[in-house]
Amino acid sequence: MKTDQMDALAQLFKQSMESHPVFSNIDADKLQDMSKDFFKSFEAMYGGNAHPFADWTGTWIKYQTDLAQVWLNAANPEQGTTKDNRFKGDAWNEGIFPLLRHSYELTAKAMTDLADGAGLPEHEQSKLSFYARVAADNMAPSNFAITNPDVLELAKETGGKSLVDGFKNLLSDLEKGYITTTDEDAFEVGKNLATTPGAVIYRNDLIEVIQYEPMTAKQRGNPVLIVPPCVNKFYIFDLNEKKSMVRYLLEQGQSVYMMSWRNPGPDQGDNGWDDYIEQGIFEALKVTSEVSKSKSVDMLGWCNGGTMLIAALSVLPPELKPLLGSATFLSSMISFEDPGQVKVFMDEGQNAAYDMRLKSEKIAPGRDIANAMSMLHVNESIWNFVISNYLLGKSPAPFDVLYWNSDTSNLPAKWYSYYIEEMYMADKLKDPGALTLLGRPVDTGNIDVPCYFVAADGDHIVPWKGSYSATPLVSGPAEFVLTTGGHVSGTVINHPTRNRKRFWTDGNDALDAEGWLETASVTDGSWWPHWLLWLNENNPAEDRAKPKTLGNKTHKVLDPAPGKYVLERA
Repeated sequence: MKTDQMDALAQLFKQSMESHPVFSNIDADKLQDMSKDFFKSFEAMYGGNAHPFADWTGTWIKYQTDLAQVWLNAANPEQGTTKDNRFKGDAWNEGIFPLLRHSYELTAKAMTDLADGAGLPEHEQSKLSFYARVAADNMAPSNFAITNPDVLELAKETGGKSLVDGFKNLLSDLEKGYITTTDEDAFEVGKNLATTPGAVIYRNDLIEVIQYEPMTAKQRGNPVLIVPPCVNKFYIFDLNEKKSMVRYLLEQGQSVYMMSWRNPGPDQGDNGWDDYIEQGIFEALKVTSEVSKSKSVDMLGWCNGGTMLIAALSVLPPELKPLLGSATFLSSMISFEDPGQVKVFMDEGQNAAYDMRLKSEKIAPGRDIANAMSMLHVNESIWNFVISNYLLGKSPAPFDVLYWNSDTSNLPAKWYSYYIEEMYMADKLKDPGALTLLGRPVDTGNIDVPCYFVAADGDHIVPWKGSYSATPLVSGPAEFVLTTGGHVSGTVINHPTRNRKRFWTDGNDALDAEGWLETASVTDGSWWPHWLLWLNENNPAEDRAKPKTLGNKTHKVLDPAPGKYVLERA
């Protein structure tokens, strides 16, 4: 602890002893001796700056000092400003609420500072710091009706109706088993989400393959096959006309096919990566090639769909290799050395505990995964809705991305365990031969087609530097693109119309990630048009007249898009 901090605490202690009635009958000299003894004990505990306990003691003393100052100034309405959006309302500056807010902020800071200074091994330290912040956020006065002035004021204005409405919202969510984040009645898949015309032309126990109707008289001869993540549903690529990547590609004369993963139940719990690659990705590639009459398919994968695509192409059998023209990976990891914020959930102890649930459920419920992702931003993803829905009694506004996010998918227990243990925790995907899939050693160096990697600078699930580190792990020519935005908003939702984003290309790939960025060129707008130019340059194809019908004699139309599997609920 710094000298000025100790001096400040000594001054506050002295003021308290001089003014507080409990010390009124004690001799002044004795008070001075008491003060000296008090601080000698702190100095003995403190013991310098060489040990984490010293930092712990310093933090705790500073907290006590600052808190004492807050109480001494309690009668003063000027309690200091805050940048915390939870306390931005005017009501937080009136009455007792500035004291509550300021006391909480000091306590939360002390908790997190103490946790951050624990001096534990790296992963254990990350976990302690993370959960300390979650705990600190959980006890914010804004989260409770009696200590939130906005809640009290609205209850008074509405005669208590807001509290009644909030209780109804709470009961409804308890019945559903999760917090409502959007007006779910405002959306229906196939009605105002996933509305681009097309048809299911193939179905097995794991996937449906959708072929979309052309929107131009001619189409590029090499089709695009999209591999979405199996932890979420495919229609993030086709939310609505203003955001749909599928529709945009069709409007640009592309031929588009989409995989739709089945939402597995306990009876599919034994499906693993071999099944998802062979019966999923490989089957979709064959169907797309046959129906499009093309032997040069451009495949695109996103998130864990991209990781599965990387694994699949690493063991692509000789008979399928000629069908692949290029590969595009959006926010996809090969190296899991830096798996982003989700790393806090990845260790033997937590994995063993969750394994008990996997054995009983046979699946990793989609809601579990959604809850874990929400914890990464607990205030925005959880408490924001608790306050609005339950304390203020408001109904969530319609938001298509949040609806998609809440429309979760389960994962088979076998698939999930392999993904977490062999990739996230053991980081084996990047090492040639460390994994075996479909009886073949996995080697990303086998991917010798042109590859296009896209990462987003605000992605907290797949850090962009990790995506960049994947480019030399394939043997084909690799293009790396960095865009502004997050995991979803930077990559999948990046329509060129009214686009305020930008992206970087053509950096020096002989340098590390920071060096690449320093040497890269920046372009305003969406990366989508750049990608289409790249496709034409790296996998050129002549335009063809659009097909008169969807499917072919072997793969006939089964159902209109978006199909049946996407409608299955977790």
